[in-house]
Amino acid sequence: MPDCFMSITQRKHIRFSLDIPASLRKKTGKLRTVILSQISVGGCLSEWDPGIYTGDEFRLEIELPNGNRLPIRCKAIYRFENMGVGVKFLDLTKFEQSLLSQIITSYLEDEGLPSGVDIFAQPAPFADAENLKVTDFREKREEMLEDVMSSD
Repeated sequence: MPDCFMSITQRKHIRFSLDIPASLRKKTGKLRTVILSQISVGGCLSEWDPGIYTGDEFRLEIELPNGNRLPIRCKAIYRFENMGVGVKFLDLTKFEQSLLSQIITSYLEDEGLPSGVDIFAQPAPFADAENLKVTDFREKREEMLEDVMSSD
């Protein structure tokens, strides 16, 4: 995996698996609607845009619960080809972070999910982060088959 991908053990903020609509405005002024997911007060995963490359800066506008819009300056940190763009929020003030926190809390409540989570908290570390191993489905299936075939 390229160095630009952030390990789950490096995250500074808790991410939330929500689908939040936003407007993406490129430097050219072109505006398009996207869905944000895996959002935190530090960044998110944005819906795929073939015109955004790693390092590009742009603006996202997210609707607040009161109907106003929160403009956020962003930078593309990585791209998952045809899947999404990893986004870092740039220069958010504490006030803007609190507004983003309100947006996240509102979506959690709308989904019927617990909303008492400290959005600014750093994710808890894995107890055994040094021994984390990424396996794919095929490798795991082969291990299971080997276990079954070797037992009498």
